[in-house]
Amino acid sequence: METKENAHLSYLKSCIGLQASEKALSPVSKWLNAKLLEAEEGYLKVEFVVKPEWLNPFGSFHGGMAAAFMDDLIGTTVYSLGLKVQYSTINLNLDYLSFALEGDVLWAECKIVRKGIAVINAEAFIYKRKKLLVKAASNLVNTGAKAY
Repeated sequence: METKENAHLSYLKSCIGLQASEKALSPVSKWLNAKLLEAEEGYLKVEFVVKPEWLNPFGSFHGGMAAAFMDDLIGTTVYSLGLKVQYSTINLNLDYLSFALEGDVLWAECKIVRKGIAVINAEAFIYKRKKLLVKAASNLVNTGAKAY
């Protein structure tokens, strides 16, 4: 549930329906330029189109790009929690289950599995229509640095 003091979630909700290049928090988010579809505390859903510069030598969506999307989405989902300290990725595990091609419309979602004081655990998924392409799990550690 959104609390009155969760300005982070309120900001994300104001971005629903927009491309990240319009209001994203980070330069990486702006470059990836996903459209925010849903935002709840601990849950985000986005949509994006595979660009030609994101392809591997075989012409399919590069695994490193999928990892960048997952890390950015997971970090933004942690931001949705409205925490007073920053968390940083300590691991990111991906399973590549299928592929996507240039121009494919993909959607991704992330949910926080466990919100601990020291470590937050999250899962994220990339889909093409209803087909699961990539699944990820990540842990993020409390850095002690004040959140922005």
